[in-house]
Amino acid sequence: MMALSKNYQVKFSWDLYSKLIIIAFSTLQIARWRILPQFMDIFYHILTAWGFIQAGGYSGWDFWQYAPAGRIHIYPPLLHIVLAFFIKSGISKIILVKFLETAAPISFMLTLWYFVKRNYNSRLAFFCILMLGSSFSFYSSLSNYLPATMSMLFGFLGLHQFLKKQVIRSGLLLALCFYTHIGMSWFFALSLILYGLFDKRYIRTSFAIFAFALILSAPMLYKQLAGLRYISISGIGNEKYFCEFKTVDYLLASFAFWLLRKKDKKYRLFLAFFFSSLIFLPYPYRFINAQGYLPIIFLSAMALDYLCEHRLSAPWLYARPLFTFLIGYILLFSPTLAMNKDSEKRGRIKYKIHLADSALVNLLLPGRNERFFSSLAWFPNEYLSLAQLIRENSAAGDIIYSKLYLVGITAASISERPSANGLFPEVAPSRKFDPFLVAKLIVLLQDEDREMFEAIVRNYHLQKVGENKLFAVYKNSLSNTKIHIERASVTFKTISLILALWILLFLFAGRIEQKLFKSLTGPLGYGIFEQ
Repeated sequence: MMALSKNYQVKFSWDLYSKLIIIAFSTLQIARWRILPQFMDIFYHILTAWGFIQAGGYSGWDFWQYAPAGRIHIYPPLLHIVLAFFIKSGISKIILVKFLETAAPISFMLTLWYFVKRNYNSRLAFFCILMLGSSFSFYSSLSNYLPATMSMLFGFLGLHQFLKKQVIRSGLLLALCFYTHIGMSWFFALSLILYGLFDKRYIRTSFAIFAFALILSAPMLYKQLAGLRYISISGIGNEKYFCEFKTVDYLLASFAFWLLRKKDKKYRLFLAFFFSSLIFLPYPYRFINAQGYLPIIFLSAMALDYLCEHRLSAPWLYARPLFTFLIGYILLFSPTLAMNKDSEKRGRIKYKIHLADSALVNLLLPGRNERFFSSLAWFPNEYLSLAQLIRENSAAGDIIYSKLYLVGITAASISERPSANGLFPEVAPSRKFDPFLVAKLIVLLQDEDREMFEAIVRNYHLQKVGENKLFAVYKNSLSNTKIHIERASVTFKTISLILALWILLFLFAGRIEQKLFKSLTGPLGYGIFEQ
């Protein structure tokens, strides 16, 4: 009885420690509300949601960017559909994106903790939460790359169902990954297959779920395959010069590879994560600092779990103090070796060590880290007044443009106008065009090179219609170009019906599997729906 009480107390303690960390991060994340949104991707997603609203549903042609030429639209649409429903209901776009960027890291931490706690143990779950907080870059990516974070939520919930051998629910959740983010969907799909190969108990289940998810995702996969010839990764070449390397995290993860040989087979899922993360290699920053860092969290947490287990039984005096110091080191100190390209020195690569660089410290003391605000894209007064100027001096369907593509996309998303700019250069416009000729309004930066500034105004006969501290807006009276709105491939009514069917199938999945298990006999049924 005493042993049982002791085990419960230890388990309760690890859960309590995890909750305290999650509460601390949640509080600090909510405190960031004022400066959010903080990354350029969200404005692409808002503009895409607006494009869907104009089309009446999902559109396979991106007419709202690179207007009027447009380009094929292959980005998975689930986040954009969700955003479109909220925007159509009258919710402020700014409030919406602030809420999503606030909630994303909190939701991920809760999901990660739930997944590891339910399928492994509370102590390992604590160390996963701890290692997540070690990397400021990874933590920031949870807000910055919302579709990837959303896909990770579906992925871990799907893996939870997979480990319970719930084929239908796992397949439904994996299919949602394919409709949310290209990279993360294949990360989880490959992890599923590899784990099935590593642990023969799950091989039939993993292949059944994979096949089911592919069938459900076939329309999205077909669209992406059809658009392959338009895709190039040449536009992301500079990304490899902006990477940040954690020190202790990689050492712990390396140690975990040695531990895997003596651990239970279920820990091989972490090895499957590592091999699957190699799909992010063409995107070095994401591979090292964002989505590709996910396996490092699991592997380093596994190493800490092993060290903790041996610390509790270590005979020598300093084992416990040293381990406690290691925990504090990771949570507070966690140095980072940062690499980036110095634009002022002919693109020379420079390196810098950031001390006390954990996510917790950077959230507590944001002013000490120049990287915290380096990606800040949201200047509310300037952008809102810019949007007002654009709406007052243009009509629906008129195109806007800025030499700085981030400004063009941000202004377009807030003012609800199509843009001659485009985000994500991997997919090029369908044809070449002069954006200054087709745009009705041109947004120039006040700190633009004056000679170039005046040349643009003179050559294109632009007329100034307004300005604020950051931007000047010019009108091209000679342009009468409008966008051509492509009607939806799948209407919002059809999308609503599909989502309702998905929910019903998910709710009644258990009953369906019971009937299938009873009706199927032989090697096909055995092991797939087995509990």
